[in-house]
Amino acid sequence: MSLPYAGDQIIGTARGLSNGICNAYIVNVWTFIPDRHQGIASTMMRILLDTLQGQHVYLFTDYSIQFYKKLGFTERETCMEQIIGKWLVNTSLTDS
Repeated sequence: MSLPYAGDQIIGTARGLSNGICNAYIVNVWTFIPDRHQGIASTMMRILLDTLQGQHVYLFTDYSIQFYKKLGFTERETCMEQIIGKWLVNTSLTDS
């Protein structure tokens, strides 16, 4: 999917991960704040979801619940998390 631009500024991203068979995850959706509420995120999500036909698509969020419901997602109460090491510090990149 190509990224939406306004001039040379990226104004949004939507990214998913898939095993290509039956499971996919939406891992981030972002729209530049001044450009929100113009349908950019909805369009990016529809394009992304069209590429995931036949798959169970997971999305973990506590933000914009109503936005995702409008796109057909169902709210669930399942989530587990773990921080490995110190949050936002990747020592494998700094040790080399």
